[in-house]
Amino acid sequence: MNLKPFNHFRPGSLDELAVIMAGTAAQGGFVLMGGGTDVLVKIKQRLLTTPNIISVSGIRVLAELEQQGSDIFIGAGVTLRHLEESALIRDNFPALAQAAAAVGSPQLRNMGTVGGNIRLDTRCLYFNRPEWPGDIVPCFKRGGDRCHVVKGGKRCYALFCADTPAALLALDARIVIAGPAGQIEMPLDEFYRDDGLACCRIEANELILGVKLAAQPRQESCYVRFSGRGAIDFPLVGVALAVEKDGSGVVCRGRLAATGVQSRPVLLPKFEELLTGLKHPRELAQQKIVDALKDIKPVRHHGLSPAYRRHLLAVMAERALGMGEGR
Repeated sequence: MNLKPFNHFRPGSLDELAVIMAGTAAQGGFVLMGGGTDVLVKIKQRLLTTPNIISVSGIRVLAELEQQGSDIFIGAGVTLRHLEESALIRDNFPALAQAAAAVGSPQLRNMGTVGGNIRLDTRCLYFNRPEWPGDIVPCFKRGGDRCHVVKGGKRCYALFCADTPAALLALDARIVIAGPAGQIEMPLDEFYRDDGLACCRIEANELILGVKLAAQPRQESCYVRFSGRGAIDFPLVGVALAVEKDGSGVVCRGRLAATGVQSRPVLLPKFEELLTGLKHPRELAQQKIVDALKDIKPVRHHGLSPAYRRHLLAVMAERALGMGEGR
């Protein structure tokens, strides 16, 4: 499908962005765009009808990737290809480099950004289609009052399927957001909510500036995923592991996070206790992995039953634990 005409803005600073946002808010609204790999597709599919597109690719602060004291700051405009190839990221946070490398294709990673992947919209077979069948009542994401995935559901159960947020959660990232009241910083886990209609806690007049990660000298991490195709596909399930070890090589803190199981990326909290005290993450027994995932209750999505998705989650968790033996 062809793109419908729209007004395009490309501010060069945060101040200029604020002026354009204020002006277009009263003229049919606006949507912010990083690399455009998701936004432009949704416009073609008529899932977005906003007449004003504001590209943030000209704002230099969003493209920064640098060490800031004990933290590493990754700007929201950093491309996934840059993230994948950065020695700073590969050396300190291999899970994040692996997650970035898993996204789409080289062409998509050349354009797609960290901020766009963090804010990637939830997906659903009922919603992500160019035309809405006339005999189906509109769902929540189409302005209706029901969810066709969960009959009788009181909210939208569309699935969150981005790769890098799982790695960022496991690595205990903090997100930096700019808005009219200034800048705020919060744990990335608090940024998300389990609601397919609005999975991110951010207002229309706010902008993700980037994320901060604390470099840990004895941290090991990895990311694994399962998808229907080897490339240009969203993960059916993705799992990220990050463990910190003491001077004797024993795990003193471990975090496991997943994508593709709920309407938000999720931390799997029981694994922190299970991993603490182990010499090697792979020592965790398979039954303990299965038991630790019982609280995760996926719904039927994209042809996968809840039981099979939970099985995939256990398999991916086991693989991540087996891989987490080196940086």
